[in-house]
Formats: sequence, structure tokens, C-alpha cells
Amino acid sequence: MRFLWPGKTGRNRSRERSRLWSASAAFALAASLLAIPLPAAAADVPLAPTNLMSHGKPCVTGDSRPSVLTATPVLAARQQHPTPGKQSLTTFFYWWPLGGTRNETDVLSQASGNPSNVSQAIPAGRLTDGSSYVWQARTFDGTAFGPWSVKCQFTVDLTPPPAPAGVTSSDYPADGIHGGVGVPGVFEVTAPAEGGDDIEGYEYSFDSGTLGGTFVAARAHDHGATITVAPPHDGSNRLTVWSKDRAGRFSTPFTYSFSVRTPAGPAAEWTFDETGDAGDLTGHGNTAVLSGGATHTDGRGGVGAALSLDGVSAFAATNGPVRAPNPDTGTMTKVRTDHTFTVTARVKPSAIGGGEVAAVSVDGAVTSAYVLGQSGDRWTFRMAGSDTDAPVSAVVSSDAAATAGKWTHLAGVYDSFTHELRLYVNGVRQSTTATLEGGFRATGPTAIGRAKAAGVATGFLGGAVDDVRVYDYAESDSHLAAFAVPLQPGVSFPDGNTVTQGEKLTVRFDARGDTNVVRFDYDDNGSNRSVQATGGSATVTIDARWAGTDFVSVVAVDEVGHRSPEARGWFTVEGVPSISGTVVNYPWWSPVEGATVTLEPGGMSMVTGPDGTYRFDGFPAGHYTLTATKDGSCPLSSGVVNRDISEQQLGEDLILFGPIGDDGWPICEPEQE
Repeated sequence: MRFLWPGKTGRNRSRERSRLWSASAAFALAASLLAIPLPAAAADVPLAPTNLMSHGKPCVTGDSRPSVLTATPVLAARQQHPTPGKQSLTTFFYWWPLGGTRNETDVLSQASGNPSNVSQAIPAGRLTDGSSYVWQARTFDGTAFGPWSVKCQFTVDLTPPPAPAGVTSSDYPADGIHGGVGVPGVFEVTAPAEGGDDIEGYEYSFDSGTLGGTFVAARAHDHGATITVAPPHDGSNRLTVWSKDRAGRFSTPFTYSFSVRTPAGPAAEWTFDETGDAGDLTGHGNTAVLSGGATHTDGRGGVGAALSLDGVSAFAATNGPVRAPNPDTGTMTKVRTDHTFTVTARVKPSAIGGGEVAAVSVDGAVTSAYVLGQSGDRWTFRMAGSDTDAPVSAVVSSDAAATAGKWTHLAGVYDSFTHELRLYVNGVRQSTTATLEGGFRATGPTAIGRAKAAGVATGFLGGAVDDVRVYDYAESDSHLAAFAVPLQPGVSFPDGNTVTQGEKLTVRFDARGDTNVVRFDYDDNGSNRSVQATGGSATVTIDARWAGTDFVSVVAVDEVGHRSPEARGWFTVEGVPSISGTVVNYPWWSPVEGATVTLEPGGMSMVTGPDGTYRFDGFPAGHYTLTATKDGSCPLSSGVVNRDISEQQLGEDLILFGPIGDDGWPICEPEQE
């Protein structure tokens, strides 16, 4: 490389060049020895700002530019200088209307350290609703500006979108009662008459009338949308729909009202009371065929039968998907596992622990769409997200550990509207939930006592299963609680059901093998009492107060407070013969003091006091004559009662008559003392 030195020629140039090279080398050496920084290069300026955000939305230009819901959006960036010692940096934000040019009027600045995030809000009154803007930033270090950032764009949107023009449904018309709970219907949303091209989609919810439901995207060609959903309950339903624009704003709601038929009950139900395969009690023909050595055993409390399983190969299964009639057309329709459904079962496992075992499941091609059962030491309800060998699953587990050798009622509910899985144990909704976006639509049989994974049968349950039900809708909490109530208790009388009046009657209450029962509530002569269940039973004594036939009523109560149907035990109280009453005169009907009352046979007698009353006890049952007489200055005729007396007789008045004159009134008044 040649260096030309102005004003120097020949030998002078050579001497000057030598002198300058020597000075340069000396300076460099001194700098390295003393750690003195060299002067900054010309490129030592701030970097172009990065991480650009338009009111929290990424930097975008063109048709995809974000909308901001404020007239004072915040522009943000990250500033940085390559030299760490440059700590005093200022970033300038410029904005201008789309189609315009950058100017020195619409600009803001923010000073901070190196590196750091900086931001500024555009002042009020500087932007116009519905207009789009461009912005750009660069950083100043006190000496020089760095390069410009890329350009960003945004649109100011301060106006909510118009509401949907309407909602229609041929499956659930606005007039009449149609469909049913769990029966999907198609609802067509019509876009607003104006401004539809700004509609991103629609949000909808049932009954609540508040945002926070499900979003469905708008169609490109007409900006409307199709909602396919099953009504969540019978009776009056309200589907509320909001338009949502690209800025994220929601319109006022449009509400579509329609009526839904009452649920028809389970799509399938098996109680295993038959000697062979389990018939479907609903009459829908979903027979469950026993396989792999499955047999029968006693049901809960000895009521009916249950399915007995060995945990190795035994199970029962339908020949295909469970079907139920469509409430509108009567056509047999498959119960879908990707729509709302409920499955219940009463389970008595012989052991707890280990991997997943199934009380009820539904086969996909490769895996079970859902499994209601037990895993580890907990009851579980699991749904697979896809029909694959190793699907992602959503699982809900019981709050408390499962128990072996004990009948437990399980219920799993999937709500496709909220995407929520719920588990109920003995009628109590468990505290944890899980969500699954749809699952998959299984086309295989419903299996009782096994599951399916990686294309093979697995998860065989050892123990007993009873009262299995499948619904094509979400059963209510109250109904699921009712399924789990204790059995009606047994009532017996260890010392016999006949007792003498005034004595104690011994009564025994029996939970009939239901180990969930913790106490019995019973009625003792009109007083409500409780007794703890010990070993499934309890013994109490009650007073035999009144002669005749009577009963004691009792209900069994389980550990969560569910009450069984009432049971009654009838008994007989033999009365002790007794008779009492009052001696009165005629026609005043006032008590007669000093009357002699005699009971024959037996010769029992007594004299009445001022109240005229008498009483005889402690004589054998039989036929007796009761006589009352009184002598005195105004003699009274005798009063006589003939009666068979086998128990207490109350209120037997003995009437004494005095002599009557021609005018019909007594000739003399009897004593009134």
C-alpha cells in the first residue's frame, strides 16, 4: 500500500514516514501496557431498536397489522449500545399516518440504560379512530444516532363491532320442543349487515349471557359461522352470541331461545341380574356379552346379582357402539365419545394399586376413548386425545384413596361445551378437574371390566361391577348423588316384635353389607335419634308406651351424608288392663264426690274424691261390670257399665240419676261438693 504525504518529496517523505510509524508503534505499545482504550471507531453507535411492540402486539405490517383498542397506544422497543460503558441512551419513537411520511412533530422519546426496554404512550388527541399508522424508532447515545428500526403498523379501533344479524337452527327451531339433552344441533350465525369483513369470529355461551364461552372463527366468504353443539339441559335454553372483531372487541349480544325435550334416561343400562349375558334394561338392544370367564356374584347388600371378574381375562362388552333413539326421529344413533356423555358404575375391586384398571371403557381402533376405573391408589376418569398408541390424555383423580372390598359408585362426565372432565365418587363431585379439546369419536364397543391400549386388551379389573349406565348427556349432580345413596336398611327385633306396654323393645338396624354407612337415624316415639353403625349394624331400645300395633322408622346415612330410603319395622304392644273415668250426675254433669265404684268380678272398689274420678289397675283381661252408687238425703240411682277390658280404657263416665219431678227437673239437688 502506498501512502502519499502532502508537501513532502523524496528523502523528506521517507524521513516523515519513518517518524510517524515510530510514533504510532510507540502509542500502541503504551496503550497496551497501560490498558488505555483506543478512540472509538466510526461504527461505534447504538444498535437498531429491537423487540418492537404496538401496544403489546408484535410488529407487523400490511393486512395483518394489529388493531389497538385505545387512542393512546404504547410503543415499545429494546435499546442497546455495543459499548457497555455507553449507559445514557435515548430512543426516539416516530409515527405518521399510513401513506404519509415521517416528520419531526409526531415523535416521543424515552431515556434509559444500556440495554433496557423503553416505551412511550402516544398522547391523546393525536390519533383517529379507524385510521392506520406507521411507526419507527432509533436510539441516540449523546453523540450519534444508531440506525432506524424496521417499520411497524397498527390500526386504531375504538368502535365495537355490530352484533350478529341473527341465529337460526333447523335442529332446534325457536318454536316448539325439539331434540334432547346431549343431542347435537347445528346453529347458523349470520354476520352483521355492515362491517362483516372486520369480524374475526363469534363467541357463544348458554344461559349465562356473559362472555367467556367458546370461540368459533368466521367464514371467509360470508363472515358468518356454524356452531355445532348439544344443549346442556332440558327446557328453555338461551344461546347467546357475540361478534368479535380483529381488534378483539366484542359486540352487544344476540340471544337465540329454544326449548329442549326432557332427557329420556340412559342410552344403556346393565344390572347383570340375568343368568347369562347382560340385557340392556332401557330396551335399546345394547346387550353386554360376558367373555373370558366372567360370571355372576351377589350384588350390593345381596340385592340382585353383579358381574364377577377375575382381573386376568374376564369382561363383558357390547357388539358395537352403544345406541339410543334420536328423540326427534326415533332413529338409533351412536353415543359419541367426542360429545357430552356420562358413564356410571358401581365397583367393588378385590385389590387397589398398580396400573390402570377399567370398570367401563369404549374401544377405539387402537386405544380406549375413555376409561372409568382406578389407577394407583385413586379412582380415575381418563380420556384420550387421539386414537393412537401413546395418546395425550386428560385425567381426573379422586380426592381420597380407593378402598378394596367395598362397593363404590363412580361416575365420569365429559362436557364438550366446556371441554371439562368431572369425576364423582359415591355421588360427590371431586375437587380436581381436567380439560380436553374434543377427544376422538370411538366406533368400538363399550367394555365392562377391561380397557384397550396399543391395539390390545388391557386393564382387566378384579372384583365385581354392577349397575353400569351410559348417557348421551351430562347427568345432573343431584341425580348422580341419588344413585349413590345407601341401601334401605334392615330392621329386626332380637327379642321378638311383641312387648308389654311400659316395657322396653329391642330393635336392630342392619346396613345390609353397605360399608359406607356410618350411622342410623330413627324415630323413637316421635323423637328423632341417631346411633353409630358398628360393623354395619346397631342395636337400640325404645319405650313401648301405647298398646296396639306400631312401627319404628329408620334411614341409613353414609360418610358423605347421603340418606337411604326409609325402612319400617312393625311391632305389637300388649296393653296392661286398666280402666278409669269420672262419676257425674244428671242433668248437671258435675262430678260426684263420695260415690262408691265397684269392679266385678274381683270385688275391687273405691270411693271418689271431689273430682269424681276413679281408676282400677292390675286385673286380668276379661269381661267386667263397673257400678257406681251413692246413698244420701237425695238418693241417686246406680250407674252401670259392662265391658271387655284387655287394655287401657280411658274416659268411661258413670252417670248417676236423681228423682225427677213432673216438670222434668230433679226433685232434689244432689250434693255438689
